[in-house]
Amino acid sequence: MEKCESYIDRLVQFFTSSNYHSEILSAKKEFFEQAGIIDEESHYFESRMAQFLDWYIFTRPMNQYHLPPVQLILNKDVMPMRDEEKQIYTSIATTIHSLFEFLKVRGSDVYVYDIFSKKKYVLKNSDLRVGFNPEEIFDARLVPFEGNYVFSKGFCFHPAEAKKFILKEIKKVRHLEKEQHEALMFKIMKMRYKLEQYKHIKLEYIYTNDPQLKL
Repeated sequence: MEKCESYIDRLVQFFTSSNYHSEILSAKKEFFEQAGIIDEESHYFESRMAQFLDWYIFTRPMNQYHLPPVQLILNKDVMPMRDEEKQIYTSIATTIHSLFEFLKVRGSDVYVYDIFSKKKYVLKNSDLRVGFNPEEIFDARLVPFEGNYVFSKGFCFHPAEAKKFILKEIKKVRHLEKEQHEALMFKIMKMRYKLEQYKHIKLEYIYTNDPQLKL
């Protein structure tokens, strides 16, 4: 039985092929302008690229079609697939992108809390069960697959000391359009990588809206 990851990888391979060269270049420019440039030698480079690919596949509307790839394949005959595959991609297309709090691990199940929607989710038999801190807010995508949820590859973990600031920012946009949620996630993602870049600067000078303090 194929795992969810193989279906997502197929999307990535298809939409990063030479046929979409100009699209991927445009997308990279957009993403890194919003999220901040990162050195290829950085410890976080692979993680940032995973976030980029998630955003490119699940969120960013393509220039010609005005739909992200995961929606495009369901509306246009651009990628060959069988009927049963289309059903799986229809489910994957409803992926949840949000800011989460880790609640607990019970056996092989991971429990998380979506701070925007105030909903709890259980990822049953999760392959990823370590590396979470209850005090850290993290940016992730929950992908519906065969009656369960799985994490996509892209994560951004924010330090516990930034939690109070982030919760205040979420409160401001919780009831606004999804685009405002995405904008906030980009905003604090950029802060997170600035914190890595400027290790000598205190966190409160980076996770802030004060123009006299923030970098």
